[in-house]
Amino acid sequence: MAKATTVLRNLFVAFNVLFMITGAVLIVLAVVLDFAYSADRYTGLIALYVVGGITFFTAFLGVQGAARSMKWLLVIFAVLMCVDCLALLRVAVPLAVLQPRVGLLKEEMESIVPLDKKSEDIQNVMNEIQSQLQCCGLVNGYTDWSGRVPASCDCTGEELSFKVCTPLPPPGVHGNWPFYRKQPRMVRIEPCGQKIVNNFLGVLLGILFGFSALALLGMVMSGCLIAQLNNAKAVTKQEPSKIFSISAHPPKYSKLYEYE
Repeated sequence: MAKATTVLRNLFVAFNVLFMITGAVLIVLAVVLDFAYSADRYTGLIALYVVGGITFFTAFLGVQGAARSMKWLLVIFAVLMCVDCLALLRVAVPLAVLQPRVGLLKEEMESIVPLDKKSEDIQNVMNEIQSQLQCCGLVNGYTDWSGRVPASCDCTGEELSFKVCTPLPPPGVHGNWPFYRKQPRMVRIEPCGQKIVNNFLGVLLGILFGFSALALLGMVMSGCLIAQLNNAKAVTKQEPSKIFSISAHPPKYSKLYEYE
């Protein structure tokens, strides 16, 4: 029993040390972003501070409770893990249910176009997204680039066989552009907005369900430690064996020597 308790305690401490590191990283990230960006990012920074602080504090309670065999700290840790698990599932489950029906945030994304009028940083980000996700534009396809379509929208040879591309009309050619002698550029049809939303939701759901599972695991481990501490306390409180006892019957004896 003692060996099992030691192994479980060590695993529990290692589990919470990783959580403490995660909380510390979130706090440091919030501090770095706080110095790097202006005040319009404060909502996200406050969220990072809160999540990092709660994670670090909860893991610290778990480490102290396991290292010092303090049951009340383990009980608080288990309660906080239960609350965290329920809160994460409260957010994750509705998102998972609504994910197939989540539409493109069209109004917000349409305010960004035309993309070729935006800063160079935004254009570089869009070029990277278009190359990685194999899409073009944000809401309306290549027309979001207002005629200056970058090479990251161009289709490759394999994509041409799947009919996911469309000819790009040459500059200055409108009604008769299909009969233009030169072979037109082939660009991707699908815009990137919906793909960005779907990928973001997929990553977010993975994080939420992953942390929910870890919170449940921490709650189970703390419960096992509390049970083992209770068993060890019950064993130490056993009554000592009685050395002397009073009985109405005399003890048996044997004759050692017989006098004549």
